[in-house]
Amino acid sequence: MAHRKLLLLLVLIPFLAGAAPSPETELSLLRRIEEVFSSVAERVKPAVVSIRAERLRVAASAPREGEGETPPHPEIPRFATGSGVIIDPRGYILTNNHVVADAETLIVRLSDNTPYRAAVVGTDPYTDLALLKIDVNRNLPAATLGNSDKVRVGQWAIAVGDPFGITRTFTVGVVSGIGRTGVGVARYEYFIQTDAAINRGNSGGPLLNIDGEVIGINTAIPSPGSGLGFSIPINMAKDVITHLRDSGQFVRGYLGVTIQPVADDMVHILGLPRAQGALVGSLLPDGPAKKAGIEVGDVIVGLDGKEIHDTAHLQRLVGWTPPGKAVKVDVVRSGRRKTMDITVTVLPGEGRPKPADIGPKSQQNGAYGMKLENLTPELMKQNQLASPEGVLVREVESGSRAFHDGLRPGMVIRELIYRSPQEGAPPVRSGVRNLEDLENLLRRLPAGADVIARLVRGSTQGERSFFTVLHSLRGK
Repeated sequence: MAHRKLLLLLVLIPFLAGAAPSPETELSLLRRIEEVFSSVAERVKPAVVSIRAERLRVAASAPREGEGETPPHPEIPRFATGSGVIIDPRGYILTNNHVVADAETLIVRLSDNTPYRAAVVGTDPYTDLALLKIDVNRNLPAATLGNSDKVRVGQWAIAVGDPFGITRTFTVGVVSGIGRTGVGVARYEYFIQTDAAINRGNSGGPLLNIDGEVIGINTAIPSPGSGLGFSIPINMAKDVITHLRDSGQFVRGYLGVTIQPVADDMVHILGLPRAQGALVGSLLPDGPAKKAGIEVGDVIVGLDGKEIHDTAHLQRLVGWTPPGKAVKVDVVRSGRRKTMDITVTVLPGEGRPKPADIGPKSQQNGAYGMKLENLTPELMKQNQLASPEGVLVREVESGSRAFHDGLRPGMVIRELIYRSPQEGAPPVRSGVRNLEDLENLLRRLPAGADVIARLVRGSTQGERSFFTVLHSLRGK
C-alpha cells in the first residue's frame, strides 16, 4: 500500500507541473526514495530486538513422581513475544509494560540472534512503558531518539518490530493523527496515530521518521486489520525513562479529585465560553484539592498558566508534576474564575519502596527475589531436617528469578557450584553452612553469574537432595 501511495505521488507531481514524466524520471525518483528507506532500515534494524516473555500457569495435573526429588515446577510455561529498541549502547532497552508484565523470564534476541536474559530496570503501567537491561561486554548499536513534539500529520512513519514473530519487519505509512486519547490501553494517553502496518508482536518496537529517529513506541491497534496503530510519543517516554533508571518507577503528582469531561450542553449552564477543562465530580478525603478549597462542580480550566483542554490533558499535567510542588489551579465556579494554590502530593500507591528493598538485608537477596534465614532447632523440626547446615528459603517473591528457578519456601541451600572467572579454572564446590557463608560466596561471584545449587527438602522419609541452576543469583 505504501509503495503505491509513493508511486502515485511521484507520478502526479510532473502532471501538476504541466509535464508528463518519462519512464526514466519515474524510476530515478523511485530509486532515490527507495534508497532513503533502505538506508533507514540498515541503520535502525540492528537496534531493534525481539523479546520473549515466559509466563507460568498452573498445570492441569501434578507432575508424576520419579527418582529423587520431583522438580519444583508444577507450572506450564506460556510464551508471549514483543519488540523493543536499544536506547543505550550499554544494553538498556525500551519496550511496552504489557510485553513484560508478570513474566518470570525475559529473553532478548539481538539482530545477530544472540540471546540474552534481561532484567527489568523499571516499569510504568500508567504509560505502558518498561525499561530492560541486558549485560553485554561490548557497546550495542543504539537508536537515535527524535523529538515527537515536531511530528505532524502527513509525515512519513516507519514501524519496525516482530509482528507474529517475524523478526525486524519494516513497514511504511504516514502519521495519520496526533494527540489521540481514549484508546483505553493506558491511564496517560497522547498517542501518535499511524497507518504504517502494526500487528501483534510489534508492541514495544520503534516508530521512526524519515531520518531514522525514534518518534514513538508502538503500543496498540484497535483491532487486527484495522489499518490503524498507536504509538507513545518518544518525548513522553524520555521523561519516564529517566525516572525508571533512577528508581525503577515514575512517581506522579496527585490532586485528589475525580473528573469528567464538560459536555457541550453543560457549557452555558456552567458559565464557560466553550467545552473545555475538567468538571470535578468528587473530592477524595484528605486530598490536596479538598484542603485547598476546590469544590464539587468546579471546572478546572488551568494549571500553572497552562489552559486545560480536557480531562486527559489535566491528568497528564498533574501526573507529570513532581510531588511536593506548589501549583496554581484555575477553576470556574458559578461562572466566575478563581485561582487557588495547591501543593501536589504523591499519587496513592506510588513512591513506596520496591519489594526488593523491604526486609533485613542480611536475610534476603532482594534482586533475586527470595528471603533467607539461618536454621534453628525449631525451624529444623518444622521442616523435618536432620542437619543444621544450610540456609532456609523463607519467602520467594512470585514472578522473581528465584521463583522461576524453582526455589520455594522450606527448601535449604546446602552447597553452591560455580566457575572461577579465571580461564580454564575447574568448577568450585563450596558448602553453605549459614547466611554468612552464603554472603561471602556471593561477594566472590561475578555479577550475573549462574551457579548450580544443591537444595535439600525435608520429609517424613528423611532429607532429599537435588540440584538446580540459579540464574544470576548475585544480580546484574
